[in-house]
Amino acid sequence: MSMSLHPVRTPVVIPVAGAVTVGLFIMMNNLIDIGPVTPDPVVERPPVQIRFEPEPVVIDDHWDQLEITQIDPPPPAQRLDVPRAAVDVLPGGDNYTLPPIEVAGIDTGDGLVNFDRAQPEPRVRINPVYPASEASRGRPGECTVVYDITPEGRTANIRAGTCTSTAFERATINAVSRWRYDPQVRNGEPILYRDATTRLVYSLEE
Repeated sequence: MSMSLHPVRTPVVIPVAGAVTVGLFIMMNNLIDIGPVTPDPVVERPPVQIRFEPEPVVIDDHWDQLEITQIDPPPPAQRLDVPRAAVDVLPGGDNYTLPPIEVAGIDTGDGLVNFDRAQPEPRVRINPVYPASEASRGRPGECTVVYDITPEGRTANIRAGTCTSTAFERATINAVSRWRYDPQVRNGEPILYRDATTRLVYSLEE
C-alpha cells in the first residue's frame, strides 16, 4: 500500500522558491546599482548666424613710394664667333698707318741714360668678332678707326672713319678699345700719342 505526499510538499516548496527568487532579484539589483547620477552641466553655445550678404572689405590703397636706386646696366653679351668667318688684320703696310718706327734715342747727359720711344708699340691686339648679321649674308667689309694712346698704353678717344656698315664699325671699336701698347716715351717719360690710325679688313673664307 502506498501513499502520495505531493499535497504536503507543494505548500513548502512554493514559499522557498519565492524567497530564493526575491533574494536573487535583490542581489542583481545591488550589482547593477551605480549610485546617484549627476548630469553634466549644460553649456550654452552661441547662436548660429547665417549671413547671405558678405561684409564689405576695406582695401587700403595707401602705399609708400620707394626710392629706386639707379644701377649700371649689365655689360653687353659677348657675341658668338662665326666659325667660317675670319678677320684679316694687317699690322703693317698700307693698312697700318702709324709712322715708321724710328731708332730709339739714348741721352747720356748728367750721367743718366734715357731710352726714348718715338711711337707706341703694339703689345696686345684683340681681333674683332665678325658681325653675325654680315656673316650670315656673306658680306665682307672694312673699317678705319682713329684713336689716341695714353701714357698708360690704353686706347682712348676712338673715332670711326670710313666703314662698310655700322656692324663693322661697332665690331672694330669694341676690339680696338681692348688693345694695349707700350706708350711713346720722350725724355724718359711716357706721353700721349694722338691720332693713331688702323684699318681692319673683314673677309670670309671660301
